[in-house]
Amino acid sequence: MKVLVAPPVVENADGSINSLAVEGELVLDPGPCSCEVPDCVGGFSFIGAASGRLTCQAVVADLPYLDIREFREIVVSGCCRECARDGYADQLVRDSRFTANRWPVGSVVGRCDGYAVLLELGTGY
Repeated sequence: MKVLVAPPVVENADGSINSLAVEGELVLDPGPCSCEVPDCVGGFSFIGAASGRLTCQAVVADLPYLDIREFREIVVSGCCRECARDGYADQLVRDSRFTANRWPVGSVVGRCDGYAVLLELGTGY
């Protein structure tokens, strides 16, 4: 199953980093944010499924040993316990899988204005 995972942490020349999530951790695409806050982190971040930490980049990976039920359980038992009560966990799983399936394995994806965008095209299938 194609999913999004947190990339290695890279420190830029200005001292900023690309990720607070754990390298290789499953990350979720929260989809478009409906709030009115101009600098809302939901507009430019993916969410670490277990840690709840944010990352502005994700890498498309193929995890053949992971099935949809296990993925949902990770979401529900990880950072999104509150979302599970509202039924939002299923939407997070759907949105995240949709984003991962748009590009080949190895692609680096970012978020801009609440939507996933391709930063670097991978060479996988």
